[in-house]
Amino acid sequence: MGELTFLGAPLCPVDAEALRAVRARAAFLGAPVDTGVVPNRPGTRLGPDACRRASAQFADNPVYEYRIDVGDYWQLVDCGDAAVGVADIDRSHGAIRRSVQAILDGGALPILVGGDHSIPIPGLDALCSRVSGNVGYLQIDAHLDTAHDIAGETRTMASPVARAVEMRNVSAGNVAVVGVRGAANSFDEIEAAEALGVRVFPMSECNDRGITAVIEDALEVVTDGTEAVYVSFDNDALDASYAPGTTAPEPGGFTAREMIAMASAIGRRGVAMLDVAELSPPFDHAGITARIDCYWILYVLASYAEALEQGKARAPVFATW
Repeated sequence: MGELTFLGAPLCPVDAEALRAVRARAAFLGAPVDTGVVPNRPGTRLGPDACRRASAQFADNPVYEYRIDVGDYWQLVDCGDAAVGVADIDRSHGAIRRSVQAILDGGALPILVGGDHSIPIPGLDALCSRVSGNVGYLQIDAHLDTAHDIAGETRTMASPVARAVEMRNVSAGNVAVVGVRGAANSFDEIEAAEALGVRVFPMSECNDRGITAVIEDALEVVTDGTEAVYVSFDNDALDASYAPGTTAPEPGGFTAREMIAMASAIGRRGVAMLDVAELSPPFDHAGITARIDCYWILYVLASYAEALEQGKARAPVFATW
C-alpha cells in the first residue's frame, strides 16, 4: 500500500523543477502548525493527514455537477508537509513560505492545508513575493482575525487579516471577510477591522441577502484591480453542526450546501492559491469536517477547471501550462 496522499495523487518533492517535469497544475501541501491560541482544543497539526485520509473515497471520481476529475485535470501532486518546527513560529512559517514559493516557481497552484489559521500569513507572503501586481485576499470565517498580537506574538491564528494588509501588494480595499458572527470577536478586533478598512460581510448579511449575492460582492472586492487572489477557508465559518472538528466551533454558520455554492462561485472567478485552516481531527467525530474540507477543494478546482475550459477565467499569472 502506497504512502497516504490527497486524492491518491503522486508524491512530488517541493521543488520547482520536479513540479515542472510532471506538469503539475496544482499541488497539495500540508502545513501542520498549531500556534496554541486555543489551548483546550489542540490538534490542527493533524489536519493535513486527516484531509488526505478523507479524500480517498473521492479519488478518480468526477465532481458530478462538472463531470471533471479534479486530480486528473489539474495534474495534481502531493508535496507532503512543510517542515514545521514544534512551538517555533519562525521556523514553521519560514518552512511554509519557502515551500509555497517553490510550488509557485514550479507553475502550480498551491493548496495549503493546515494547521491553524496562522497559515495564510506565510502563504500570502509567498504569493505576494511571486506576483508583481496587486493581490486580493478573501477569508471565509466566523472571526475577524484582526488582532494585532496575542501576548506579543503577531503571527498567530488571530491575526491573518491584520498581517495581510501589511503586505506590499495587498490593499485593505481588496480584502474581504465573509461569515463573521457570534460572541468571539472582541471590541479591539471589531475596531481594528473598521480602522484597517477591510470589507466585512457578516453572517447576518449573508442570511438577509443570500450567500449567492454576498459572495459575488466579496469577489468583486478582492478581484478589483488585482492580478491574483488568495482564498482562505476557516472551518469555523461553517455551523458547528456541520464542522465539529475545528478549533473554535461557532453556532449559526454556513451550511454545507452554502459552502459548496461559495466554492463554485470562487472557482468561476479563478484563484491563485487556496487554503483550508483549523481542521482538528480529535474533535471530528466520524470525520465529517475533513470530508467537507475535501469538498471545498474539489468544488473550487472543478468550477475553476470548467471556467478555464470555457474561456471564462484565466490561468494564474505564474502558471507555466
